[in-house]
Amino acid sequence: MLSLLINKPDGQEIEQGFNGEQTMVGRHEKCDLRLVDSMVSRNHCIILKEGRRFVVKDLESRNGTWINGRRIKNRRSLRTGDVIQVGPFRLFFQPESRPAEQLSVQTENAEINYSEVEPSVHRHEAEIVVKPLGMISNYLSEATVERIPTKIRRERLNRNLVTLYRITEELVTTKDMAEILDYIMLQIFDIFSPSQATILLRDRDETPVPIKQKSTDDKGTIRPISNTIVNRILKDRVAILTENALEDPRFEMGESVIIDGIRSVMAAPIWEDRTILGVIYVDSLDIVGGYQSEDLDLLTAIGHQTALAIQRWKLTERLREEAVKSAVIRQNLSRFHSAQIVDLILEGAADLAVKETVATIFFCDIVGFTSLCESCRPQQLQEILNLFCKIVNQIVFNEQGTLDKFIGDAALAIFGAPLPQEDAPVRAVRSALKIRERLEHAVLALPKELRFRVRYGINTGPAIVGNFGSDERMDYTILGHAVNLASRISQAAEPDQILIGMETYEQIADADAFSVQKVASRPLKGVKGKLKLYEVQGFL
Repeated sequence: MLSLLINKPDGQEIEQGFNGEQTMVGRHEKCDLRLVDSMVSRNHCIILKEGRRFVVKDLESRNGTWINGRRIKNRRSLRTGDVIQVGPFRLFFQPESRPAEQLSVQTENAEINYSEVEPSVHRHEAEIVVKPLGMISNYLSEATVERIPTKIRRERLNRNLVTLYRITEELVTTKDMAEILDYIMLQIFDIFSPSQATILLRDRDETPVPIKQKSTDDKGTIRPISNTIVNRILKDRVAILTENALEDPRFEMGESVIIDGIRSVMAAPIWEDRTILGVIYVDSLDIVGGYQSEDLDLLTAIGHQTALAIQRWKLTERLREEAVKSAVIRQNLSRFHSAQIVDLILEGAADLAVKETVATIFFCDIVGFTSLCESCRPQQLQEILNLFCKIVNQIVFNEQGTLDKFIGDAALAIFGAPLPQEDAPVRAVRSALKIRERLEHAVLALPKELRFRVRYGINTGPAIVGNFGSDERMDYTILGHAVNLASRISQAAEPDQILIGMETYEQIADADAFSVQKVASRPLKGVKGKLKLYEVQGFL
């Protein structure tokens, strides 16, 4: 009688017996054992009784039939304790009940009894284990451990679970790539005692490159590794264990020297989700079958945790680089814009691209600066300009204006760009009044021969704003007739006088915030005809 202990994907266990000569397994409703899942083919495999033995035959299923982690090509004899993997279902083969120390587990449907004896392991020369990542991605979950049917295997997996937990806990605190790789290499030798271990990571061209290698050889000699195994892992997303590399026909002919003397090879991907970052490769010169299937599962789980640690480190490095870049960008932007506007630019709410807009342009310049330069020492001139620039900069930024540039003894500020401001003219006029007031008090602290006065001009109109320059240097600036007009208005003003154009006046008239007086129309240099101008005398 055929008896199967079935582990369902949800963790439920049932035991089912079959008396016939053949047992059809698949998704089809007429199958003797119906397993409903998208990874199971309609007629997936068949279990045949041939005399006193049982044989499982794959029926060209899409996802294959697996015995103890090995995909069978056609058919395979079954032995007590073999695990048949059909999609997400695990079928534990029990040909018949036999007296043994029994372990009883109560399930929802039935009481299942199975032997506490470790399944017999049959080693063959050159036998190779190839496990897809999808099959072992949840290998060390507690639910998986609880479903293992023998006490010895459960204890082994529980030890592996503790080991993996310790590794995971340590990797969380690692600070850089070198520390991650050093720790993983140390754990590999502590756990698996290999003759040699290699950690490979893919470079920018996706080529696997040995990053860290260690050998127990007295001379520290590092042997080459099998490209066949490494490439198979990267291509097919599998983990590989070969139990006797000396007899393994799967190695390419050119690798016969590489595997000379090597008994066992085990390799697993450094993987996270669909991404494979590299490979962990270990080999042993000592014994045939030195590594078990559970060792391969543990190495694969370690590879997963290694990938997570590397990805976490890369993310930290990227964030650090972005923080440095952001700080540099912020520093550059802060030369022209207030802190609030810089924040909006970095958040994407304000645009620095070249565009046409309506803005208010504010010019101010020191009266008689040329004569002042002739009578001042360099240090005195520096003191004058620093005082002027500091006050202009502070007040323009407080009004959320943009400081286009300082041009020697003059300053150019923009209101209404890059961030649109409905009250841009009001902000510009308010800035001029505050700057005039601050400067009138500040210059009193200077020696009489260094005291200076400033004239102010404000105009509103269409202009082109944005970043202009070369790849090496870009500056945010404003261009257009309205800008030239603001400069001419400033030059037409008397010392300490604030003159504004008609467009600016019309937009501040309803604010009832300023005392404004119309002045006589006058010609301006480079401007046809006479221009209507207004003087801002103060706040109301």
